Amino acid sequence: MTAPRQFVVVGAGLHGCALAWELARRGGDVVLVERGVPGAEASTAAAGILAPSVEAWAHPSPVGPVEGEGADEGVAAMMGRESLRRYPEWIRRIEAASNLQVPLHLGGVIVAGDAGPPGAHRVGAAEMATVEAGLAPGRSGWLVEGEGWLDPRTLAPAVHAAALSAGVRCVQAEVLGIGEGEVLTASGALQGTVVVCAGAWTAQVPGLTALPVRPLRGQVLALRSPPGFRLGHVVFGAGGYLVPRVDGRVLVGSTMEDVGFLRGVTDEGLARLRATARQLCPALADAEELQTWSGFRPSTPDGLPLLGTVRGIWVASGHHRNGILLAPYTAMSVADAILQGAPLPPSLRADRFSA
Repeated sequence: MTAPRQFVVVGAGLHGCALAWELARRGGDVVLVERGVPGAEASTAAAGILAPSVEAWAHPSPVGPVEGEGADEGVAAMMGRESLRRYPEWIRRIEAASNLQVPLHLGGVIVAGDAGPPGAHRVGAAEMATVEAGLAPGRSGWLVEGEGWLDPRTLAPAVHAAALSAGVRCVQAEVLGIGEGEVLTASGALQGTVVVCAGAWTAQVPGLTALPVRPLRGQVLALRSPPGFRLGHVVFGAGGYLVPRVDGRVLVGSTMEDVGFLRGVTDEGLARLRATARQLCPALADAEELQTWSGFRPSTPDGLPLLGTVRGIWVASGHHRNGILLAPYTAMSVADAILQGAPLPPSLRADRFSA
């Protein structure tokens, strides 16, 4: 089979740029089409948590083990673990290609509470006072080693720059229509194998309106760490999570709201985030609010991404809560499928919801 060599990737978020870069560095002639600013939506609104063990435990996949997808875990867990395994080398290549730094923090994540994911290390209250001193006094929990976080606001521009360095051409345009081998824009038609990575807007792409990808709004709050306080790990609690930043900020997230494409934050949502921060780390109760924002998770009915073809059009979208985590897996696996015919997990088929 002769691999196609011309590609049109629709959507310049993290997944679109990552896949465009992967195709280009393997010899493809790639055009990236974006109507707005590359990476300006969910790619940089996300907190950047890399915690597949916690995600699989807290939000079990509705799709259990499938032959060829892992002997004892669902497809979502398999993807998350495999993507995290690929992350360090992937980041190294991104930094080399872009000349930008993307710090990767894999010093472990903490689950506060009586229960934790399989394989986590139980941390009693006395030990927790040393492991993460800022947590509420007397709180115990679980430490998952080897997982962590990165800042998507460093990752997204670096992946975009890596794509450009590999020869990817960017076109700012509204997509008027797509078909097998063609994307129509106001300035003309672009020819090549079409790959749609439009995130929460996937079902708004003409020709893909039947795909059940809908936006779920998430609100995020950034706090300034008070003097003497420093969060060392991602911390999960019953009401949400805390994510550190190297400059001392602490991100508090996140809501999950089915409100369509209604942007913005609400008093109710921010109050919930404040309560989460206060409950997990009392030192943050009166911390200065630095910034608030919202983003749209691209959600599917079963919470799993759409990877594969729909009427000859490739789709890589619907990553829901795990867009940052699954970026290496998606880019490499979809590129393998397009260029080499490598199989993708059947339970992720892009047309699986078709009648």
